[in-house]
Amino acid sequence: MDPEIVLIAISDNDLINILEKELTAKKYNALIAKPEQEIIDFIALKKPSILILDTSLNESGLRAELAVKVKKILDLPIIFLSDSPEEKIFEQARLINPAAFFSKPFDIKNIVRAIDLGISNHRFHKDIADIKSKYELIIKAANSGVYEIDPATFEIDGDEQLAELFGYTKAEVKELGWASLMPIEDYNKKKELLNNLLQGKIESYSIEHRVIKKNGGIAWAVSCGSLSKDFDGKTKIVGTLSDITERKNAEEKLKKYSEELKQSNSAKDKFFSIISHDLRNPFNSLLGFSELLANNIEDLTEQEIKDSAKSLNRTANHLFNLLTNLLEWSRLQTGNFSMEKTDFSLSTIINYILDVYSSPISEKKINIIKETNCEINLFADRNMVEAAIRNIIFNAIKYSNIGGTVKVGCRTNDNKAEVYVEDNGVGIAIEDQERLFKIDRQFSTEGTNCEKGTGFGLLLAKELLGKNDGSIKFTSTINVGSTFIISLPLTK
Repeated sequence: MDPEIVLIAISDNDLINILEKELTAKKYNALIAKPEQEIIDFIALKKPSILILDTSLNESGLRAELAVKVKKILDLPIIFLSDSPEEKIFEQARLINPAAFFSKPFDIKNIVRAIDLGISNHRFHKDIADIKSKYELIIKAANSGVYEIDPATFEIDGDEQLAELFGYTKAEVKELGWASLMPIEDYNKKKELLNNLLQGKIESYSIEHRVIKKNGGIAWAVSCGSLSKDFDGKTKIVGTLSDITERKNAEEKLKKYSEELKQSNSAKDKFFSIISHDLRNPFNSLLGFSELLANNIEDLTEQEIKDSAKSLNRTANHLFNLLTNLLEWSRLQTGNFSMEKTDFSLSTIINYILDVYSSPISEKKINIIKETNCEINLFADRNMVEAAIRNIIFNAIKYSNIGGTVKVGCRTNDNKAEVYVEDNGVGIAIEDQERLFKIDRQFSTEGTNCEKGTGFGLLLAKELLGKNDGSIKFTSTINVGSTFIISLPLTK
């Protein structure tokens, strides 16, 4: 290891020789800077560990200024040697904060000791400054701040970094305190932890909580701390506060994505369940009835043939509805659909749907009442709206008793058009009502004439309406009936 360099810039040659000899004996490398030399450049070139400066060497009047430059620019400890015992010179030197100050008569051994201590102390303070700098970088990189809490008053004293994280000044954080910086429920949880810490129930704490930012927004933070004692032996709570808002937002997005993925998987499971079970059963019925007619038609009575034909028709209608809903629903799930909004009249759609279902209406002797002519124009995707209304009307027919009544009408409400379908059928049990529009909790109930259902017609209707900025709501009472109301934007 190279010896420490001591730069001597004094005018007394005898003193220079004595110092040089003593320093060499102590394994120092003593360098002499002549008065006429540029000391700043010499220091930059030689990089000494300490400077011995003669206060009497001040012919240009810049000795004090030189010392300031050495301290601030080159961060070098200085020892002053003065020929004069005047207090004025000492006071001027003290302003520069030297490592030591000596006046005649000089004690060479004390000067050398001061050099030893000056170099050691300077290195020690430099190490502390480096550690502090690294610590501040770590705290800043971690998006964190440091705080102290007075156990008696719970007063918080945070650093600038902590205050800046949430838009405050250091003084504002101290004035407001935790009670104003956190929602009350979060504050109470943290205060309970601090009390447990002070009572010795826990050795440290870590808690995630919200912080009220200066702009009124809410941020998330994680606060960790423990007990500590200062130099006077006074107990205090010391901790760090890190901004974890980005992490919390990411977790929320991940949670949302996980929920969407769960719903997607549930929808996929439902889809395959329908394909494997609900779609196969109608085909089995079709095959069974058609095989019966094909092989035994000569042996069947006219009434038996009519009954078989009705069953075939009913199964075919169910299969048609099932396939239509499946295709439309799968298009929505995969995003494989295109919106084609046009102007059209509700009356055209409703009349068409009632005509499509004329057979089950007639078979169940249902009284259809069109309370209005529905001459209301919409601006939406006609096929989607038709599919939604078709499912609502089909359900009303399906769950109406023989000889029941289904009312269909339209009205305007502010800038919305409403289609309502009311029946006096079996109604929906309260425990089933909350499940109607949830794919993972779907169920299917047979109609009053044993009509089968897909179990997701209403869910499909809601999704189709949602794509057109529409909505659906309902009221229902068991054994009294149901009323479904569809709402869609009017033509602009």
